[in-house]
Amino acid sequence: MIAVIGAMAMDVSVSTGMGGRVNNIGLMAQQQNYLIVGGLMAMAGLMMIIFGGRKQITPQQISSLMESRDSRPCPYCAEPIKHAAIKCKHCQADVAAVERHMPAEGWTVRVPCRPGDDYESTRARLKADDLPVDKSTDSIIIIGPYELKDAAVDVLRILHERHSIFGELSYDDGR
Repeated sequence: MIAVIGAMAMDVSVSTGMGGRVNNIGLMAQQQNYLIVGGLMAMAGLMMIIFGGRKQITPQQISSLMESRDSRPCPYCAEPIKHAAIKCKHCQADVAAVERHMPAEGWTVRVPCRPGDDYESTRARLKADDLPVDKSTDSIIIIGPYELKDAAVDVLRILHERHSIFGELSYDDGR
C-alpha cells in the first residue's frame, strides 16, 4: 500500500525552459510500474491473510508426539509400546521393561505453582502424562532434562495445549 500511495504522490511533469510544465513519459511509466507492483504486493498480502492461518495441532497429534518421546518398538510386532511396558498391548508378547535414558544435563521445563494442593495436583497430572518430573521443590516442578532444546520446547507446547500450564525453559548443567 505504501508503494501505491507513493506512486500516486509522484510528480510526473517536468518544467520547460519557458516556465511551463509538461508530462514526462518516462516518469509516467515509472509511476505505472509502482502502481502495478504495489497492487500485486497488496493482493499477495491479502491472499496470505485469508488463506494462511496458523496450523492448529489436534489432540491426536499431541498424544502421538507424547507417545513417540516415551515409546519404543515392540521386538516382536514392531508396534510402539511404552518404555516401562512388560507386555505388548498389540501382540500380547512378554517384553522386558527398558529404563528411559535421562541425560545428566540438558534443557528443562520449569513450571511454577503454589505450594500445597496446587503443587500436588500439577505434579500428579504431569506424572500421569509420564513426563520425567525431576528434582522438584515446593513451588517449582522441573521436567527433564532433555538433550535437545526442541524436545523441551515440544513439552512446553504440549503442557500449554493439553493442560493450560505455562512454564519456562532453562538449561541445567547437572550441578
